[in-house]
Amino acid sequence: MRTQVRNLKRIFTLFLTNTIADAEQTSKTHFLKCWSFGWSVKMPKLTVAHGCSFTKYQWPCWPAYVSWFNGGVQMLNKGRSASGNETISRGAINSAMKHKQIEHMYIMWSGTDRYEVITKEEGPDNKGEMTYRVWDKDFNWSVYYGGHPEQSKHEIYRRHFWDEEHQYYRTLEHINRTQMFLDKKKIPYTMMIFRKSVLKEKLFSESERAMHNEIDWTKFLFYKDKGGLWEFGKDNYSEYYKLGESHPPPIAHYHWVKDIMFKSDVLCPEDEYKKIKNYLQGYDGRSGI
Repeated sequence: MRTQVRNLKRIFTLFLTNTIADAEQTSKTHFLKCWSFGWSVKMPKLTVAHGCSFTKYQWPCWPAYVSWFNGGVQMLNKGRSASGNETISRGAINSAMKHKQIEHMYIMWSGTDRYEVITKEEGPDNKGEMTYRVWDKDFNWSVYYGGHPEQSKHEIYRRHFWDEEHQYYRTLEHINRTQMFLDKKKIPYTMMIFRKSVLKEKLFSESERAMHNEIDWTKFLFYKDKGGLWEFGKDNYSEYYKLGESHPPPIAHYHWVKDIMFKSDVLCPEDEYKKIKNYLQGYDGRSGI
């Protein structure tokens, strides 16, 4: 009996380790209790983030600071540079199916002008002149973000098939579909936009207005008049931006979480705050502030 218990424990520990590792090493903590003839397992809770490069970039973005305000729940950041809203929606739904222990999901929607091309072409990730190619292990395909990798085909698509009204309607569809799926799974969620231009003031048709009205806008967080992280960063932390860089600096991301997402009065330790403020010091020759 003892040998059987030890073998079961090894197998189950391996299962948990692989499961958690598959969550991109978001959490290495698990609880395992062995009783005489049964197991009691508590999987670690996760918060999950989806978005474009405003969600995951070369420096810490807002998901890095969420655990500072939500009691330390582990964050799985699934953001990816150049992602459009079709990619973001698909990823969010896939996360909801894949991870059973999601406590909250955060989604930051991106530009409505972005489109993707799916291929089975394998190979290393590649950033080309117009687009990114990224191998998506969740679906076993490559995604070209931003446009078609071949210039001529990209120009043909933009000239003959790309349409602003259609692209915006598709974004409304993606938001609606994602909300309905998360509601079905009973996963709490919060939605945001990376900049104000994601949402249009003018709706093109009655069908578009109907789709717009189906969205649960109470699930969204905005800055001022339906602004996003871009406007928040530029209005409040423009002096911290890296020269020539359109992505908000870490200090803007931190305050977006603190002031917009959690509306918290709690301050992080002074030494940590200084690191956040000066994170980009030396990147462009600008002195620390």
